Amino acid sequence: MFKDLGKIILKGLGFLVLMFLAITLLEPLFTESETSVWDDFYKQDQNSVDVLILGNSHANAGLDQEAMSAKLHSNIVSLATRGQNIYQTYYCALEAYKYQTPEVLIIENFLFYERLTMEAFIDQDPTINDYMKRYLSFEGKKIGQVKIEESQAFFKGSLIENMFPVIKKHERWTDVDKIKERLYSNKKQVRQKGTTVLSLNSAKKYKTKDKFDLNKYVIHPEERNALQQIVDLAIEKGTKKIILLTIPFYKDYRDKIDYKSLDIPLKKFSDNNSNVTYIDLNNVYPNLDRTYFSNDPVGFNQHLNYKGAIVVSNYLVDVIEKTSAFESKTQNSPEYYLYNNIKKDSTINNSRIIGNLERINGTKELKYVIPQGKSPVVASGWMAIKDVKSKPYEMFIGLVKNKNFIYISSFSEYKSKDRKDVTKYFKKEDGFYDISGFQIKINSNLLEKGTYNLCMILKNEEEILVKKTNKFVEIN
Repeated sequence: MFKDLGKIILKGLGFLVLMFLAITLLEPLFTESETSVWDDFYKQDQNSVDVLILGNSHANAGLDQEAMSAKLHSNIVSLATRGQNIYQTYYCALEAYKYQTPEVLIIENFLFYERLTMEAFIDQDPTINDYMKRYLSFEGKKIGQVKIEESQAFFKGSLIENMFPVIKKHERWTDVDKIKERLYSNKKQVRQKGTTVLSLNSAKKYKTKDKFDLNKYVIHPEERNALQQIVDLAIEKGTKKIILLTIPFYKDYRDKIDYKSLDIPLKKFSDNNSNVTYIDLNNVYPNLDRTYFSNDPVGFNQHLNYKGAIVVSNYLVDVIEKTSAFESKTQNSPEYYLYNNIKKDSTINNSRIIGNLERINGTKELKYVIPQGKSPVVASGWMAIKDVKSKPYEMFIGLVKNKNFIYISSFSEYKSKDRKDVTKYFKKEDGFYDISGFQIKINSNLLEKGTYNLCMILKNEEEILVKKTNKFVEIN
């Protein structure tokens, strides 16, 4: 009898283990985003993060994490997610400080945009987009006390449902097209840079519009309490510098709203907390024109584009450098190579990049002059690793003005070009260098005025290759 009972128990346990494994494997197909900020966070060695960023999409768009890491020689990790508010950020901080004690904590202040009491936040309609966005900072957390507490505090439904998206979102089981899209999508986390510019038409609407939906910011006592809990936690754990950061607003919106309703309470909070520094970048950059902002719909949600992020990030680096020093860390990023004045072409295991930036805007001139905004910068040519068969590597062009403005092209600006002629020229076997060609097109409004030295950059699984081209673009 006991022998039979033991078999039943073992079979039951085996079934539960198989069910758990199946649910875990299927989970990525039913999450709100294909990758989670927690994926990168949990990969870090314990207490190896120097700077931790908390915030929402304004932090993601407005801070160039790679450029900051490169210039500070530090390890910077962001837990910012689209639509996140200060209540969610508290649980992000609780989870983060279980594993890391950053020297610097940056808290981005658009976390207060929803103007919600805790009760109103909890009671949001589960079918609306704002409710669904809360999963972006929740899914991906490891199952533990913090995730359980957050589930019980913020999410409708049972604990088991909320722990596992495949159960919670069972209505999506029959969405075969979406499942296929997730199944075959590239799981590599790529941080997209903002490569659009606020249009002239949108800029005109900001100038002529009298009233905006978000005219006054209200920081509720519960929101202030959540912020205080984050600050207290950080100080208790040993964080030395806490920055309350406001990313710039577009001036023709900022000047028409009650901006003091956000500025005054945050400044007061900083004054009451000696460990907190309040930085409002609207005071540092009060007149950024439209070319520093992405072409988002006209309203309160103006994100900086890559150009704006470069400017803001370099300022923030200067602030942090005055009070913080980190153990130097080498990084495998294009930003690291260009911001740290690599004076010679980089190599991989004695291999080097070969290639040629053949044309700038269709010409072979060594220096090409473009009036800002009149035409894009179009760089075309080929690049490959010497004597290594070309693969679909990541190819970039770096435009170096000075150590405070370096533009690195993004995937959205890149187009692959077939180059069988390169294979033939080097007398290689068929297809060896065939996919080495590129065309990279950059909106010249995304570049500040000045002269840029162009570099070709190729990234593979091991290393970054950089090759100077000795060609220049002048934006005037």
